[in-house]
Amino acid sequence: MKSSELHRRFIKAGYRFDHAEGSHYFYIKDGQLTEPIPYHGSKEMFQPLANKLIKKYGV
Repeated sequence: MKSSELHRRFIKAGYRFDHAEGSHYFYIKDGQLTEPIPYHGSKEMFQPLANKLIKKYGV
């Protein structure tokens, strides 16, 4: 999965962008701030990390 695809899934699930620290984005939903999510555009994301984030945040 590409990094940009994962970020689109967060936005589609109702999360909104809160802030960025370097190449890591933070999203917020219902007052809950996500852990840092790496953003590297069209580069492939480390699959175990993507799976962990999808499962944890239900995106």
